[in-house]
Amino acid sequence: MPNVRMAPPPNSASGPNPITVNGRTYSCAVGSTIDVPDFDHFVMSANGWTNLAGNAAVLATVGTTASRPANPSKGQTFHDATLNLTIAFDGKTWRNPATGAAV
Repeated sequence: MPNVRMAPPPNSASGPNPITVNGRTYSCAVGSTIDVPDFDHFVMSANGWTNLAGNAAVLATVGTTASRPANPSKGQTFHDATLNLTIAFDGKTWRNPATGAAV
């Protein structure tokens, strides 16, 4: 199960913070982020939280180097929390988009 990096709504008028989804309560200070299971992010997005991919159709998945997606598609991005770096899959290897270096 991938995780999704989410940011809370900027104020209470945009949605609840904390929020309870599927029996789990999430809370996060404005300006910070939290990682949530992908199946909870849909409810959070509908309540003012922001998926940091910036696109509701694309999940900003996050995890350790060991938990990178096993079968990524070309162009897929992943925030590697071990490296503290968002990387992209070029069809053959994961790369740092800023330098092009394999990671």
